Amino acid sequence: MEDVIEVVNRLNELGSIASLSSSEKAEIERLYALVLDKKFVRTSCSDCYHDAVIEMMLYLKKNGKMKEKSEYGLKNGALLQMEFGSSKFYTNENLTDDIAEEYLAKYPDNIKFFSKHPEDWQERVNNRGKAYDAELLSLIKESLKDGVSKESIFEEFKSYKVSGKKMTKKLLGEYIQEASDIISQEQGAEDDKGDDQSDGTDEGSGDDSGDGKE
Repeated sequence: MEDVIEVVNRLNELGSIASLSSSEKAEIERLYALVLDKKFVRTSCSDCYHDAVIEMMLYLKKNGKMKEKSEYGLKNGALLQMEFGSSKFYTNENLTDDIAEEYLAKYPDNIKFFSKHPEDWQERVNNRGKAYDAELLSLIKESLKDGVSKESIFEEFKSYKVSGKKMTKKLLGEYIQEASDIISQEQGAEDDKGDDQSDGTDEGSGDDSGDGKE
């Protein structure tokens, strides 16, 4: 995958070419999908490829990185509003998987406004916030028990995906807290078990044999 600086340099080169070849146009289409995570749509405008280069340059200048890949995409012209009267709107420019699923949890019928979505989108929406991923929780729990620092756990699992979604720092923090709570509960149970065993006494050790003579 190209580095942002490499992409910017190449866009500068492509933008300076007055008459683009077919291979250069194909390269712009490929970079457009890479930078903006959407398909380039050719128009009748003769400058559409140069306009695409400018659009990519402005996005990279503003954000300093390529758009995060999303499994959800909106149809052209679609605009999402999470709450009626809210001033916050979402387009393909700022749409993420988490925002899309939060929206669909409220308005599932509006899936018709999406041009792309994962096949199991309904299952993902229905399971939002209901349970932790057992495998990831177990891995984090073992790391904590082995003495691995939280900072190292963040670094190790930051690219981990659950149901196709990349972990956020906030969600990883919740997993770490849950794993810590489980460890504390297990240690408390072990301590209680040890206390119960140490409380037992042997009362039958005395000699009950009689010394009387017949």
